[in-house]
Amino acid sequence: MTSTPETTGPLIVSPKNPRYFTPSSGPDAGRAVYLTGSHIWNNFHDGMGPGPDAQSVDDPAEAERMDFDAYLSFLSERGHNFIRLWRWEQIRSQAAGGNYHLNMSPQPWQRTGGGTAKDGKPRFDLDRLDDAYFQRLRDRVVAAGEAGIYVGVMLFDGWALHLSPAPDHIEGHPFHAANNVNGIAAASIDDLQVLPLDPRVQAIQDAYIRRVVDTLHDLPTVLWEVANESSGGGSVTDEFAGFIGLSAAPHWGDSTAWQYRVIDTVKEHELAQGYAPHPIGMTMQFPVAVQTEVNDPLLASRAEWISPGYDDEIFADGGHPMAPGSPPSRWYADPPAADGAKVIVSDTDHYAPGQGDALWAWKTFLRGGHPILMDFGLIGGLEPTGADPADTGVPPFEAYEPARWAMGDTRRYAERMGLIDALPGGETASTGYALVNPGVEYLVLQPEDGPFTVDLPTGVYTVEWFDVSNRETTPGERVVVEASAAVEFSSPFPAGPAVLYLAGGE
Repeated sequence: MTSTPETTGPLIVSPKNPRYFTPSSGPDAGRAVYLTGSHIWNNFHDGMGPGPDAQSVDDPAEAERMDFDAYLSFLSERGHNFIRLWRWEQIRSQAAGGNYHLNMSPQPWQRTGGGTAKDGKPRFDLDRLDDAYFQRLRDRVVAAGEAGIYVGVMLFDGWALHLSPAPDHIEGHPFHAANNVNGIAAASIDDLQVLPLDPRVQAIQDAYIRRVVDTLHDLPTVLWEVANESSGGGSVTDEFAGFIGLSAAPHWGDSTAWQYRVIDTVKEHELAQGYAPHPIGMTMQFPVAVQTEVNDPLLASRAEWISPGYDDEIFADGGHPMAPGSPPSRWYADPPAADGAKVIVSDTDHYAPGQGDALWAWKTFLRGGHPILMDFGLIGGLEPTGADPADTGVPPFEAYEPARWAMGDTRRYAERMGLIDALPGGETASTGYALVNPGVEYLVLQPEDGPFTVDLPTGVYTVEWFDVSNRETTPGERVVVEASAAVEFSSPFPAGPAVLYLAGGE
């Protein structure tokens, strides 16, 4: 294992292999950092539970709460080292088809009174930030760092503002007129995440951003994320609109310019205060006007890392990979190789929500990406609940265990090999999945039964096999290549996907 993150400087994009981050200082400076892990909506806020409505609680300590220490232990046991730390902006909302409520607290602003908000509690004063919120934020990032886990700190959420069930997507937000004492009256995501904004809203957002950066600037385990699935200037079908309680499908504005402004605000504040910069990410927007171009604004941004969305030609005229019977997105089934233009944090949330298996993790890793799992299995808690998926609307806890363990397995190989010198080399292996440092190291996935070939230069190679399903490792016979050739290999395991690790240089 490498040094723990808190002993290093903040991450920077590796100039040698920009598919990966590297610590800016410390004993591991120059070494590739590979990120992977499970995340879920309530890993920061309290207030998520089954059913569309929560039980009324007057004491915030009684709100439904994830055991964060147990969550970190759960991740560490499976070898994970990255989470998205969710920002959920509503004090009353629903998700998972309305089967779960998300009445989230704490929020960044003080609830001073001056009337009663939609959740029956005091209204917010949006000019007064709440110290308790930012203390929790720091405490959780520190705890994660001590567990060896990097944290993508989500600054804003867009999805619930326009795609969670109406009317609470707006009426449950602190910026709705009924919920604050400042005269702010947001009626749509356009009022919060599409430029131009009301100057008062922009000033409140800027103060919040600066406070988050001030709170966490000295922690090397921090990455920023602008917003989860904000609008990209498109619309949804009438059927989808009806599903979330809207009478017709609205057209939302494009958040791209606003997201670029948030990126600039973070970078400018870090620079002005003399803080070490931390990498910032931009993630898929939805909906967009042209689905096949969904990732263009991400690639054009000043963000160091991105989480792409589905951009497949098969969905150019409509449809989506989450629809029953739909083919999967390429990002799930056959991910494109990372080219180093951005660090690719490949999140199932944006192309296969509700899905995730071991092959997805391995394929993403061997194409130069960083697989992270939108882990719906954790909605009910950190262990099996026995709940019927037909009632919950989400797969059970056990459904995601292969993906969880596989993410940790990929990380162990990432830290074992010289990842900084390895490039996606699908053309080197007949299977199409390989990380390659020619003549030095080869990590190859065979996703199906049967022999396959690897193009090898002259040399002697030690051989190791890994059974993806059973998670067992076994040595193979040494391979001597007397002249460059396509060398055939067959897995020693009875069936199922396997990984081949070759080390040259004897």
